[in-house]
Amino acid sequence: MDIDVTLFPPLRENRFSRSTVTLAESATVQSVLDKLVIDRDQVESIYVNGREATFDQRLNTGDRITFLPFIGGG
Repeated sequence: MDIDVTLFPPLRENRFSRSTVTLAESATVQSVLDKLVIDRDQVESIYVNGREATFDQRLNTGDRITFLPFIGGG
């Protein structure tokens, strides 16, 4: 199945900002991270179709997923 993925900096470093990713039908949010080789401890927030999501949430064809990194500063 195809999922639209958006990555925010610095997660997009050496990757992409937006792309379509093909996954198995039983894929979860964690499956996307595994395919993109992103550690889950780099991700602060996840949104699927505009709603907050979890790492174990199952995905469906055509879902839009956004990963936001931890933001540091002072």
